[in-house]
Formats: sequence, structure tokens, C-alpha cells
Amino acid sequence: MRVSLIGAGNVGYHLAQRLRAKGVTLCQIFSRDAKKVNSLAEELGTEAVSDLQALSDEADLYILAVKDDAIVKVAGQLGYLNKGKRIFAHTSGATSSTVLAPYFHNYGIFYPLQTFSRTIPIDFDQLPLCIYGNDVVSNQQLTQLAKTICPNVYHLDDKQRRVLHVGAVMVNNFTNHLFAVTSEICKKEKLPFELLKPLIQETVNKLAYLDPKAAQTGPAARGDQGTINTHLNYLDSFPAYQELYRLLSASISQMKDIG
Repeated sequence: MRVSLIGAGNVGYHLAQRLRAKGVTLCQIFSRDAKKVNSLAEELGTEAVSDLQALSDEADLYILAVKDDAIVKVAGQLGYLNKGKRIFAHTSGATSSTVLAPYFHNYGIFYPLQTFSRTIPIDFDQLPLCIYGNDVVSNQQLTQLAKTICPNVYHLDDKQRRVLHVGAVMVNNFTNHLFAVTSEICKKEKLPFELLKPLIQETVNKLAYLDPKAAQTGPAARGDQGTINTHLNYLDSFPAYQELYRLLSASISQMKDIG
């Protein structure tokens, strides 16, 4: 397939790199940030575009790798490309595919389930790539492209993908927030956050052979209210963090009691 990529942010950047590495023809890359897109396009040997109306009709697939709240706005400006069998897909985990229906005949989802940072390499051989097409042909074409760049392709409908995205936010964004909170506390107390990194790694490693519920340890899991109270007393100077500790401890305790 010939692909044009709309968006040169974190997701767009890594998708462009992977598509190019796997021999997929990148017709154009769009971003309103001309400096950013020119740099990426030059690196990959393709054409940079900073005006949506300058996108050509050469591509078979247009991937909208833009922020969730920009998908509809961008789609609304691409109606002039809605001809023939061209497919339009967005990369959001939380936004329904049907937001594209008013603008395109053939549409779908091309959602790589991973956290993306521009400077951190992404292993597409490990991540899940979730796809959906609104008809048989779109689904086949998106599947073919997905399998070209990733061995782990999953066909999920909008509801399944939204539920998965809830989980993704919890296991990634929420846990990272706890790391950030703990890092702030460590800085205040002049403790190196690095001391906790082996514990963080072992917590993740356990998931390879234990169900998360079975792997749960700590004062809330064992009903040690004395330790919980000691921690809460220390956190008096961090009211927001104290409430977070209290809520999570209660949730752990409740899950333990459910059995």
C-alpha cells in the first residue's frame, strides 16, 4: 500500500520510521509544524506537507496520527480525497471509528498499543497493533499493512478497543504518575529514586508468571493497618498524595476481601 501519514508527533514519528523500514511507500507526511515535518521527511526520503489541502491523491491509505480532539476537524478537511477505494484510519485508542463515517466511505483504526516518546526506540515486534475496517476490503487492506510492520495484529471493534484503552491508561499512565509522585517525595527527602528501580522492575517481571492479583503484596494486602497509619501520618504534609495512598490502599484491601 501507498501511505500518507497525517501527524508527525510521537506516534506519527515512530509509525513513519517503521513503515519506511519495512519498505512501505510513504507518499507524504503532514504536520502543521513545518520544521518538524521537513526534518522527518528529509530523514525518510519522502515529501513534507504543512497544508492539509496540499495532500496528494496518490496514497491508498491516509493514517490520521493526530490528537483525539483533532481527528474530526482534520477528517472534515480531507473530504476532497474521499474517492475510489482510499481508506482513512486514525490511531486513537479511545475514539470511535464512526467519527470518520460522515467524511469517508472506507475507514478504520490503526492503533499501536504502546507508550510513545520521540527519543525512545519502539520495538514493533513486541507491541500489539489493533486494527478495524468498516468493510471487508478495508479490513483486509489494514490487516495486510499491519502484518507488514508488526507480527502481533488484533482485530478489535470500537467497544473492545475502548475497554483496552481504559486498561492502558491504568497500567501505564496511572502507574507512571505514581512513579512521578514518589520521585517528588524522594527529592524532598534527598533520597535517590534509583533505589526503587529494582523493585519497579521486579514488579513488572512477576507478571510473566503470576496473575497481578496473586502478585499483590504490601501492608494493604496483608491487612497491616498499623503500617498504613504510619505512612498516612508521614503524608500529612502531602495531602493530595495522602488521599491517593488512602484510596489505593482501600482498593487493594477490597479486592483482597472479594477473594
